[in-house]
Order: sequence, then structure tokens, then C-alpha cells
Amino acid sequence: MSKKLNTSVGGTPTNTLFNYFAKSPAVDKKKLTPSVKTESDTTEKENLNNQQPKESQTKDSKPSAKRKLPISGGSDDEKTNGQRKRKRIVQPETDSEPEMEETKSEDDFSDCASEYEPDANEGSDDSASSGEEEVEPSENDMSVDSVDSPTPKKSRKKSKILNNNNNEPSSKKVKLESSTQLAEGSTFQEKLKNLQSNAKKDASYDDIVTTTSTLDEPVVWPHQKLEFLQPDKIKDNAGRRPDHPDYDKSTLHVPEKFLNGLSPGVRQWWVLKSKSYDCVLFFKVGKFYELYHMDADVGVKELGFTYMRGEFAHSGFPEISFDKMSTILVDRGFKVARVEQTETPDMMTERCKQIKASKFDKVVAREICQITNRGTQVFGSQCKIGPNHQPNYMLALVEQDEGTWSRFGVCFIDTSIGDFHLGEFEDDKNCSRLLTLLSHHMPVLLINEKSALSQRSQQIVRTVLGGILKEQTPSNGSQACNAEKTLKLLAERYYAGNGSDDNWPLVLRTMQSDSDHLGLTPNDNYKLALKALGQCIFFIHKCKLEPKVLPMARYQLYVPPDQLADAKPAAASTLRRSHMVLDATTLSNLRIIGEDHTLLSSLDHCCTKFGKRLLHHWLCAPSCDVVVIKERQEAIGELIRMPSELQEMRALLGPMPDFERNLAQIHLFGNKQIKLMDHPDSRAILFEEKIYNKQKLLGFMAVLKGFNALTKLPTMFHQCETALLKRITQLPESGGSFPDLTKELKYFETAFDHDAAAKTGVIAPQAGMDAEYDSAMDSINEIEERLKTYLVEQERHFGCRITYFGSDKKRYQLDVPESHAVKANKSYSLEGQTKGKKPSRRYTTAETRALLKDMQQAEDTRNMVLKDLARRLFEKFSNHYEQWKQCIDCVANLDVLGSLAEYAGQQMVICVPELVSGVEQPFIQLEEGYHPCVNASTYIPNGLELGTNSEAPLSLLTGPNMGGKSTLMRELGLLVIMAQIGAHIPAASCRLSLVDRIFTRLGAQDDILAGHSTFLVELNETSLILKHATCHSLVLLDELGRGTATYDGTAIAASVVNFLANLKCRTLFSTHYHNLIDFFHNDKRITLGHMACMVENEDNADPTQETVTFLYKYTAGACPKSYGFNAAKLAGMPQGIIKRAYELSKKVEAIALQRKITAKIVAATAGKEDSKKEKLDALKDLLKQLKMCHV
Repeated sequence: MSKKLNTSVGGTPTNTLFNYFAKSPAVDKKKLTPSVKTESDTTEKENLNNQQPKESQTKDSKPSAKRKLPISGGSDDEKTNGQRKRKRIVQPETDSEPEMEETKSEDDFSDCASEYEPDANEGSDDSASSGEEEVEPSENDMSVDSVDSPTPKKSRKKSKILNNNNNEPSSKKVKLESSTQLAEGSTFQEKLKNLQSNAKKDASYDDIVTTTSTLDEPVVWPHQKLEFLQPDKIKDNAGRRPDHPDYDKSTLHVPEKFLNGLSPGVRQWWVLKSKSYDCVLFFKVGKFYELYHMDADVGVKELGFTYMRGEFAHSGFPEISFDKMSTILVDRGFKVARVEQTETPDMMTERCKQIKASKFDKVVAREICQITNRGTQVFGSQCKIGPNHQPNYMLALVEQDEGTWSRFGVCFIDTSIGDFHLGEFEDDKNCSRLLTLLSHHMPVLLINEKSALSQRSQQIVRTVLGGILKEQTPSNGSQACNAEKTLKLLAERYYAGNGSDDNWPLVLRTMQSDSDHLGLTPNDNYKLALKALGQCIFFIHKCKLEPKVLPMARYQLYVPPDQLADAKPAAASTLRRSHMVLDATTLSNLRIIGEDHTLLSSLDHCCTKFGKRLLHHWLCAPSCDVVVIKERQEAIGELIRMPSELQEMRALLGPMPDFERNLAQIHLFGNKQIKLMDHPDSRAILFEEKIYNKQKLLGFMAVLKGFNALTKLPTMFHQCETALLKRITQLPESGGSFPDLTKELKYFETAFDHDAAAKTGVIAPQAGMDAEYDSAMDSINEIEERLKTYLVEQERHFGCRITYFGSDKKRYQLDVPESHAVKANKSYSLEGQTKGKKPSRRYTTAETRALLKDMQQAEDTRNMVLKDLARRLFEKFSNHYEQWKQCIDCVANLDVLGSLAEYAGQQMVICVPELVSGVEQPFIQLEEGYHPCVNASTYIPNGLELGTNSEAPLSLLTGPNMGGKSTLMRELGLLVIMAQIGAHIPAASCRLSLVDRIFTRLGAQDDILAGHSTFLVELNETSLILKHATCHSLVLLDELGRGTATYDGTAIAASVVNFLANLKCRTLFSTHYHNLIDFFHNDKRITLGHMACMVENEDNADPTQETVTFLYKYTAGACPKSYGFNAAKLAGMPQGIIKRAYELSKKVEAIALQRKITAKIVAATAGKEDSKKEKLDALKDLLKQLKMCHV
């Protein structure tokens, strides 16, 4: 129903936008018939095309072509292409039509100031009719098409198809058009040749082609020319420019003068857009979501829509496709605002009667019902639960900068489940704890106050969080958040009362001051955490999600994994924490979590989405409790010995839905807060509500069916013997903790007719079960009786059989045979007629219309009762949340154990690691271990010992380049993690004491975005190790000191080795600094190891003839060389360069040996007589090496 610009009403062309809500999209039948246009008509169209007033153009423009033809019916394909202007010559249908006419794409409107005179049948712009007709969704298809479109309604609905044909080759279109015209006449080619020859003789022909052909000219939409949208003029709602510190990018200043020149519907869109400028508005018009102006550009570019016909950018899609379209945009980083109609035309009319209505009031009310982005996804009635199992966290971050360290308050939420994690902690200058939090729970949305983060935190935001969405909350004013405001808001809306009536969650209660019994004063240690919670609530409220998310919130205290170490001192032999600490660096270096070739992807054989989330949690925080680990090992072992039950269990869990998100969704469906808090969704008019209700009930029944299937687990595992399997699969009476759901499931099975609900989408109670429903049904039955009585009266009047005809709003039409229709008087309104064997006429009367109105009101009352019945049913289901959640937790544990058992069954070699605690000297003994993420058939296993009676806890690891040192270190780290989550590991045997934390310094790369050099990155990671490592830690250090001068690097490496040797923690320290071997080769605290290799043609004058075969085996002792020239040869470096490098290497080595020999001679003269022989032998070895250095 879009129209061209009407300059006759509402001001000048520059401040009047398009009156596209002014009239319903009724089709003028006259316009469906192509006709020969007069000269004046054509001139007026050309004026419109050229964007100039009619009078001025006739004076200045050159004459057009003299030959004009009517627009053929086949040009609609051409019109739909709004991307470019197009002129073409169309063959007339008959020889009596000699004139030629230009045709042009109707969507090509390059200037918003074009003049337009409405047809007589369009009338003037009446704001009242604009408002009322615009919102008639069932009568008018409401697809906003051009009023003068020759396309009938049905085909216009099809124009909403999402395929974008804008880029279709013009040759294809010409081919289609020509084939259509060839079918009409056999002399097409002759006519075309004659037409072209005549046209070429006309001088004006060249003028048309050369001066007005703009095939490749891009369309300039009106919104692109609006002054207040230009980058140098744009402002927020408060009139602030983007360079202002308090500029709000989510709002837009739209001049009042501009708004007052618009039609009511257009003004409504701009008012909503000005409040949510950073959102794509899905603007409900009837049964469609429409996208206008800059939003339409997004729809065309991202969703593949085509622009609809009209002067302005416009695209759209049916309501039923909301889930698909919003999901695509949200996944691509957009914010989507769903705008719904919140009243019907009748309600609007009643509202206007009660007030002194202006023309802008005479349009149905529309409100933003929800703003969705990646961090605020809630699966409501229009959205299905997606396949992605990973949580989408929204993180609020509050920082108190203390100079060299910071104090952070954090709150991260998964809105699709309702989990709120709050915490407050101190952090070092490298923000180690914050980085660990981000690696464990990577957010998709960051919320923080403007200008409230330190430089080091901003660096993390720019680098680690560079690819996520960011929102900023006000740092001052009434909207600024603090701890006191947060507690007051929660107390007022959700947690009232004190003493015995206290319903504050335990986590929030611990964050309140003990001296304030009302719970409105925060504890000093949690002010920042509560402020972060307040920022999350502020943003959730802004997105219209507060009544949907907060009522189901479950609060959990977040404590950094390494913070418990400071809680209480303990003996050196016992661990201080219950879980192993894996920081951000370790998770990244060892590739523990992620999608491809990671430990998580290798172990993940889980069947359920909530099982996958639990496995992720286990890997990020492996257990340090020997009892827990042994229970898991035994349970996995028993599952491996029960292959049939294991596969039966996996088959049972395979089709299970994402129960955690389903519980949150059902809680939302049963949430009465939405209505109590007057949320716009409680008023929204959804035209596909029947479909949504059906989907709700089908989803609800699928959840019930899933829980029903899970009740088979106790029977399936009734013979299990291990403690953990018994606990998670057996009912309480059998000593387990798997809840007995029989009673609840029986109630929901009999509460309503499942088959009828699946077909109708309605939960209908039995008679006598609900008084309100019975009353509504009595009213409907009484109206049906009146309809029957009235029909009998009409049959007497007409003297024949009569039936009711029609559906929905056109029900109860009297279908009268045409032979008896003569008896219909003026009180009968003719609605339609049929021809054929049994012709008839259909009438309505005042009585049928009154009965229809009464029936609609009674049905609305019944539907409201049914809707509330369904809500109460969902609410009753949610009241048993703790039982459902306990069942899900048991199944998630079983799923992860089954996954680890499945992994173990696929390995060539597997063992159950033996873990011990309470030892004085931590140790590890690994025999024939495999890397868990590498195919065992192509991997050479390795074993090693650290901290045993025969081996020191620190191993200096040397070996050739590419010999497998880093792989061995990663293998060891991953196998330790697997051991402490309770998994069986790919090794011949393994025995170790518990590890409290794994530190890694692997690889070499700079951090250019943070301004850190390669060496500084190495030292930062090493500094963290030196500060936090304990004797129970596992340290993996790979080639420390490479990024600086040889002497500096060697000195730093030697110092670090000495520190770790004193600490006695298990350490693998790989190096190519062979001087380190000389420093520590007799040190009892250190053992020497290397990756073995086999060398041919060693010490040849030509280094390119040297061949190194890697054996990839960890072997005791030191490797004499790193064989770097072999790596150079493998890399394909020129042989001349390698030979020259070899010569220089020997010279440098000779100089070093000369110094060493001199030092030995001096030392020997000052030494004792009995040690002279040993020193002499060492001197001979050095002289031999020096002799070999002469190339």
C-alpha cells in the first residue's frame, strides 16, 4: 500500500515523507488493464521519471521520441528491479498502435522531491482513514505495495519471497520477454526490424539513448538524503553529537518539524526508530513484519529480500518467518527490535472516542516488545530453541583501578537458561583472573560504564574481546547503576519481606550487610559485584526482557579458580583447592577447549546439549578430590563392561531436547509477571497465534515425553554396582538421587487431551473442571441456538433450504438459491454470488451481523480463558523445577560418563591412571603415553618420570629442531587433565600425585595489539608461573629466552630453572641453550632428557649431506646439538647459504672452545694433584672438539 510522494498534503516535498500507510492496498481493476496512453499522460510520467515539475520541464527539456507504445503486460518483471533505471522499446500488440513509449523501473526513485498528482479515485490524504484502513490485517493483505501496481493481491503476496533477483542478468529478462511476445504473434521479428529502422531515422531516438540511459546508476533512497541522518549532522535524542562523551548511539534526534509533516503511520515508525536507532525494526503491519528505509537496506543485503515497489526503501516478510529472519540477523551481530500492534482497529476507535484525538492518534498503537542480540536471546513463543549448545553469556564488568592492580566486579548471565553468576575479586597488573574468566566463560556481549575501565582492561577489551558486541551504560545521572540501587530494585519487584518471610536468594543475602535486616545495604566486599548485576538488569530492562528473565533467575557466586589458595594455609603435602586451575594461557596453549582438534572435541561423544555443557565445565575445572576422581573412573569402567546398556542409554539420550533451555522456555510461557508488569507482549496481537500455541504445546509434550523416557534409566541400570552410577541412576528408595517423576508425569499426562491439543493447539478442560470455561462455552452454545432459530425463520421467508456460508469474519452469510433470491428486500445486503449448476446469492442482515459480533466476543472470552489455562498448566510444571533440574543434572553426569566410556572404547591403548594425594614429593610416572587428540596409529608413544626416587622433578629437555619436544609437553599436560576429570587415558600405565595447577609457556608470538614484543609475552607468562606455582603444580616451559640476546636469554633461563628446581614442582623445561646443560649437568635437583634422533654424515664438511632421522622418543641424557642446519635444509633454504652458515657456526664454536680451554688450563694449575687426571681428560675432549671446528 505504499504510494508515491504526495505533495498536495502535509507540507513541502522536502519535509513530507511517503504516505505509505494512508490507504489499504486495494487493487484498482482499471489499472490491471493496459491501455494506450495519451501524449499528456506520457509527458507527466516522464516528468516524474526525471524528478522535475511538469511546467519547468516542458520549457527546458528536449523532445522525446515520437513513436510511443503502451506498456506491455510483460513488463512487470522489469518493474520489480529497483536497483537501476531502465529504458526499453516494447513491440505494440497490434499494427494500429504506432506510437512508442518509454518504460522505466517503477522502483527507481532517485529523488524524494518528485511531484505526484493523485488519481481521482485515490482522493486526498485523510488521516482518519489512514489510521483505520492501515491496520485492517485480515481484510487487506497489508503488504505495502504501490497503489497503482498492476499486480493483483495474490501475486503481491508472492512478492514477499526472499530470493533476491536484483542481480539477475538483463539478458535473461530480455529473453523471457521476447519469448512471451513471440507467442502472441508470428511477425514479431519483422515488426521489431521495422520499428528499429524507423526509430533510428528519428533524431530524438539518439537523444533518449545517450542522455537518459542510466542502467548502472545506483538508486539513491530518500532516507540517504535526509539532512538529520548525515554524518556531520546526526545527533542523539538529547541533541548530542558523536564526539560528545555522553553521546547515546542507540537514539536519534528526529526534528519535530519533520515528524509533523508525516502521515500517522510513518511518524509512528520514525518515533520508534529514534528511540532504538541501533536496532533493525521488524515493524508489524497486519500479518507482515515490514522493514523501512535503512532497515530495508539491511533486509536486502543480509536476508536476500528484494525492495518492494515504491518511492522509499522497503522490504518485509510474513510473521511466521520471524524466528528465521531474526536469528540470521542476530547471528551476524545486529540488534533486532520486534514491534507489534498492541490494539485492533476497533480498540483504536474506542480509544479515539475517549480523548480529543489528533490525526496522529488515529493509527493502531505499536510498541517494541523485545530487543534481541547475541547476549539477550530468550526463546519465546515465536522462537524455537536453536541447535547451538554453547551458552551465550552477557558479561557486565565493573573495575576499581588501584594503580598497579585492580578490583573487579563481574556478573555474567545466560538469558536462555536464567543462570546469573556474580563475583568480585582482586587482580594483578596482567589481569590474569579476568583473562581466566573470559577463557572459561567467553561472553558474546560486554556491558560496562563509559570511561570506567583502566588502560590495561581496555587493552583486553580491544584484543581478547575485540570480536564481540559491546554496550555502554550511563556513568552518571538517574540511569547510572550502583549497589544500593540494585538491592532496592530487587527488593521492590522480586524479594520482599524479612525474617521468616525472607525470600532473598542465598548468594544475594551473603552480599548484603549483616547490620541491615531489610537487605538494602551492600556488603563492602561485594559492592562492585552488585553494581555489575545492576548494569545487567538495566540492559535487560532496556531490551524489554526483565519480566521474562529475572523471575527465573538462579544466582551463583563466582570465585576465581585460584582464589581459594589464599583462604587458609595448609601443609605442603595437601592441596589447597578442590579444582585444578587452568588459566587463559594454558587453555589456549594446550588447546583444551574449542571446536577443532582440541581435547574437548576429541572427548565429546555426548548425546545431549546439557551433557556437552557439563563436559566443558569438567575440562575447565578438573577435580582435585581423589574420591570424586576414583568414583568417575569406576563408573566409566563399569559402563565399558556394560556395552549393551551403554549403547541403549546413548540411544535413549540421543533424541532428548535441550531440557535446561526447555525448562526456561516453559517457565516463560507460564510467567504471569509479563501481564502483571504490563509488558507490551501481554497486549501484542499475533496473527499466527494458533500456530504458536500449537508449537508451544507440541514442545511441551515433547518435554513430557522426554522425561517419561528418562524414567527407564533406573530399570536399565538396576544391576550397576559402582557408587556414582547408583547415585545418578537409581531412585531414592534404592539409595540413589534420581528423582521419582511418576506422580508429576501422570498428572500432566491426564491433565488434557494430548492428541486433541496436538491437532488444535488448544488445551480444553473437561466439562465441570473450570467454571470460567464452562460459562464461555454456554454463551457460545446459546448463540449457536439463536443462529439455528434465525436460519429456520429465513427458510420460511424464502421458502427453500438455506445454509450459512463463510468463515472467520465473513461467517453466517445466508446462501440463498438464485431462484428464490427475488424475495430478498432492502434489509438484505448482497455479499456475493455463485454461478454454475446451482447458482446462489449470499446475503447478510442486521441480525446475522449482530450474531456474528456476539459470537466473536464469546469466542474471544473462551480463548482468553483457554490461554490462561495453558499458562497455568505451564506454571504448574515450573513449580516442580527443582525435581526436573535434579533429573537433568543426573542425566548430564551420566551422559558425560558415557561419552568418556565411548572415547575409551575407541582407543588402541587405554589405562586407568592411579592418583594419590598427601605425598611429600609430587611425582608423575607415565609409560607409553599417547597424545589424546592425535591418531594413535601414526603416533609414537612416550613415557617419562618426574619426581620419583630415581628422577628429579625438573627435566631439562633438549633435542633437535622438530624432534617433538613441544608435542611431548602438550601430551603430558592433556593426559594429566584427563586423569583428573576421571577419564581413562591413552597410555600403557600412569601413576601421579594430584596437580593443583598447570602452567604453560609454549610457542613464541608477539601481541601487537597490546604492544607486547615476543620476549615480553614470554616474560609475562613466566612471571605468572614464578608468582603462583606451588610444589603441586605442573610447569611446561618451552624455550624461554629466545626473544632477546643469547647471553640475556641464557641467564634468564638459568635463573628460572634454578627457582623451579628449588620449588620442586614437576617441570619440563625445553631449551636449545646448551650452556644450560653445562650449568646443571651435575645438579641433583635436575634430570637431563632429550628427544632422540639418528644422524648420518655428521660433522661432514658439507652440512647439506647431514641427515637427521627423528625418533620422537624421550631419552635420558642431553642432546649435544640442535641440528638447526637440518631444519634449514628441510625448509628449502639455498645450499650456499647453509654452507656459509655452517662455516660461521664453526668459527663461533671455535672461539667459545678456546675460551673454555683457557679457563680449564688456569683452573687445572690451581687445583689439587689428585684431580689433575680428570681435568686433563676433559681438556683432551675440548681439544678434539676444537680440532673438528676447523672447516
